[in-house]
Amino acid sequence: MPGWTGSSGSNMATPRSPTTSSPPPIGRPAKRNAVRLVAIHKQRRPRRTLNPAGQLLDWLLCLTVGYGYRTWLSALWLLALLALGTAVFAHAYPSHMTPTGTPAPAFHPIAYTFDVRVPNIDIGQQKAWLPTGSALYCSWLLSVAGWILTTAVVAGLSGVLKRN
Repeated sequence: MPGWTGSSGSNMATPRSPTTSSPPPIGRPAKRNAVRLVAIHKQRRPRRTLNPAGQLLDWLLCLTVGYGYRTWLSALWLLALLALGTAVFAHAYPSHMTPTGTPAPAFHPIAYTFDVRVPNIDIGQQKAWLPTGSALYCSWLLSVAGWILTTAVVAGLSGVLKRN
Protein backbone atom coordinates (compact mmCIF):
# COMPACT_ATOMS: atom_id res chain seq x y z
CA MET A 1 0.00 0.00 0.00
CA PRO A 2 1.48 3.36 -0.97
CA GLY A 3 2.23 5.69 1.92
CA TRP A 4 1.81 9.44 2.02
CA THR A 5 4.96 9.85 -0.15
CA GLY A 6 3.42 7.91 -2.98
CA SER A 7 5.97 5.11 -2.86
CA SER A 8 4.87 1.56 -3.25
CA GLY A 9 7.06 0.39 -0.39
CA SER A 10 9.66 -1.13 -2.69
CA ASN A 11 13.35 -0.70 -2.03
CA MET A 12 14.05 1.44 -5.12
CA ALA A 13 16.84 4.00 -5.03
CA THR A 14 15.64 7.58 -4.77
CA PRO A 15 17.66 10.78 -5.14
CA ARG A 16 18.08 10.94 -1.36
CA SER A 17 18.85 7.27 -0.93
CA PRO A 18 22.32 6.21 0.19
CA THR A 19 22.38 3.61 -2.59
CA THR A 20 22.74 6.13 -5.40
CA SER A 21 26.26 6.61 -6.70
CA SER A 22 26.23 10.38 -7.18
CA PRO A 23 24.34 13.27 -5.64
CA PRO A 24 21.34 14.62 -7.52
CA PRO A 25 21.85 17.75 -9.62
CA ILE A 26 20.88 20.85 -7.70
CA GLY A 27 20.41 24.25 -9.29
CA ARG A 28 21.67 26.70 -6.68
CA PRO A 29 25.45 27.08 -6.20
CA ALA A 30 25.25 27.02 -2.39
CA LYS A 31 23.48 23.67 -2.45
CA ARG A 32 25.91 22.35 -5.08
CA ASN A 33 28.81 23.22 -2.80
CA ALA A 34 27.13 21.50 0.14
CA VAL A 35 26.53 18.38 -1.94
CA ARG A 36 30.16 18.48 -3.10
CA LEU A 37 31.39 18.66 0.50
CA VAL A 38 29.20 15.74 1.53
CA ALA A 39 30.56 13.72 -1.39
CA ILE A 40 34.14 14.53 -0.36
CA HIS A 41 33.47 13.41 3.21
CA LYS A 42 31.91 10.21 1.86
CA GLN A 43 35.19 9.56 0.03
CA ARG A 44 37.24 10.10 3.21
CA ARG A 45 35.27 7.87 5.55
CA PRO A 46 36.08 4.40 4.11
CA ARG A 47 39.74 5.30 3.62
CA ARG A 48 40.48 5.52 7.35
CA THR A 49 41.40 1.83 7.33
CA LEU A 50 44.24 2.22 4.81
CA ASN A 51 47.87 1.51 5.67
CA PRO A 52 50.14 4.53 6.26
CA ALA A 53 51.29 4.73 2.63
CA GLY A 54 47.70 4.55 1.42
CA GLN A 55 46.67 7.22 3.91
CA LEU A 56 49.47 9.50 2.67
CA LEU A 57 48.37 9.07 -0.95
CA ASP A 58 44.75 9.57 0.07
CA TRP A 59 45.67 12.75 1.93
CA LEU A 60 47.54 14.05 -1.14
CA LEU A 61 44.56 13.24 -3.35
CA CYS A 62 42.27 15.16 -1.01
CA LEU A 63 44.57 18.20 -0.77
CA THR A 64 45.50 18.46 -4.45
CA VAL A 65 42.24 17.72 -6.28
CA GLY A 66 39.60 17.12 -3.60
CA TYR A 67 38.97 13.54 -4.80
CA GLY A 68 38.09 14.89 -8.26
CA TYR A 69 35.47 17.31 -6.93
CA ARG A 70 37.86 20.29 -6.71
CA THR A 71 40.49 19.92 -9.42
CA TRP A 72 41.11 23.67 -9.36
CA LEU A 73 42.97 23.20 -6.05
CA SER A 74 46.05 21.94 -7.87
CA ALA A 75 46.28 25.22 -9.79
CA LEU A 76 46.15 27.14 -6.50
CA TRP A 77 48.93 24.97 -5.11
CA LEU A 78 51.02 25.72 -8.22
CA LEU A 79 50.53 29.45 -7.70
CA ALA A 80 51.45 29.16 -4.02
CA LEU A 81 54.61 27.24 -4.90
CA LEU A 82 55.48 29.89 -7.50
CA ALA A 83 55.29 32.57 -4.80
CA LEU A 84 57.27 30.47 -2.31
CA GLY A 85 59.97 29.56 -4.81
CA THR A 86 60.29 33.14 -6.00
CA ALA A 87 60.86 34.31 -2.41
CA VAL A 88 63.39 31.55 -1.69
CA PHE A 89 65.40 32.06 -4.88
CA ALA A 90 65.33 35.86 -4.57
CA HIS A 91 66.85 35.49 -1.12
CA ALA A 92 69.36 32.86 -2.31
CA TYR A 93 70.47 34.68 -5.47
CA PRO A 94 73.76 36.32 -4.70
CA SER A 95 75.34 33.62 -2.56
CA HIS A 96 73.58 30.32 -3.38
CA MET A 97 72.99 30.68 -7.14
CA THR A 98 76.03 30.21 -9.37
CA PRO A 99 76.05 30.55 -13.15
CA THR A 100 76.82 27.35 -15.06
CA GLY A 101 78.49 29.07 -18.01
CA THR A 102 80.10 32.35 -18.92
CA PRO A 103 77.28 33.84 -21.03
CA ALA A 104 74.65 33.27 -18.35
CA PRO A 105 71.43 35.26 -18.75
CA ALA A 106 70.38 37.57 -15.96
CA PHE A 107 68.87 35.77 -12.98
CA HIS A 108 65.14 36.26 -12.45
CA PRO A 109 63.71 34.47 -9.39
CA ILE A 110 60.18 34.13 -10.77
CA ALA A 111 61.43 32.82 -14.12
CA TYR A 112 63.79 30.40 -12.40
CA THR A 113 60.98 29.13 -10.15
CA PHE A 114 58.67 28.69 -13.14
CA ASP A 115 61.40 26.86 -15.05
CA VAL A 116 62.08 24.48 -12.13
CA ARG A 117 58.45 23.90 -11.22
CA VAL A 118 56.74 23.37 -14.57
CA PRO A 119 57.96 20.24 -16.38
CA ASN A 120 58.63 20.12 -20.12
CA ILE A 121 58.91 23.90 -20.44
CA ASP A 122 62.43 25.27 -20.76
CA ILE A 123 63.00 29.01 -20.56
CA GLY A 124 66.74 28.71 -19.95
CA GLN A 125 66.98 29.78 -16.31
CA GLN A 126 67.37 26.30 -14.82
CA LYS A 127 70.18 25.40 -17.24
CA ALA A 128 71.98 28.71 -16.67
CA TRP A 129 71.96 28.80 -12.86
CA LEU A 130 72.94 26.13 -10.34
CA PRO A 131 71.51 26.37 -6.81
CA THR A 132 73.54 25.33 -3.79
CA GLY A 133 72.72 24.76 -0.14
CA SER A 134 69.09 25.09 0.88
CA ALA A 135 68.16 26.53 -2.53
CA LEU A 136 69.12 23.18 -4.08
CA TYR A 137 66.71 21.32 -1.79
CA CYS A 138 63.97 23.84 -2.56
CA SER A 139 64.59 23.31 -6.26
CA TRP A 140 64.19 19.53 -5.84
CA LEU A 141 60.99 19.99 -3.85
CA LEU A 142 59.57 22.38 -6.45
CA SER A 143 60.46 20.00 -9.26
CA VAL A 144 58.70 17.00 -7.66
CA ALA A 145 55.68 19.08 -6.63
CA GLY A 146 55.57 20.61 -10.09
CA TRP A 147 55.38 17.22 -11.77
CA ILE A 148 52.61 16.03 -9.45
CA LEU A 149 50.52 19.20 -9.53
CA THR A 150 50.94 19.89 -13.24
CA THR A 151 49.81 16.35 -13.95
CA ALA A 152 46.78 16.94 -11.71
CA VAL A 153 45.93 20.22 -13.49
CA VAL A 154 46.19 18.61 -16.93
CA ALA A 155 44.19 15.59 -15.80
CA GLY A 156 41.52 17.83 -14.29
CA LEU A 157 41.27 19.99 -17.40
CA SER A 158 41.14 17.01 -19.73
CA GLY A 159 38.47 15.24 -17.67
CA VAL A 160 40.62 12.28 -16.65
CA LEU A 161 40.01 13.02 -12.97
CA LYS A 162 36.30 12.42 -12.69
CA ARG A 163 34.30 11.78 -9.61
CA ASN A 164 32.46 8.48 -9.34
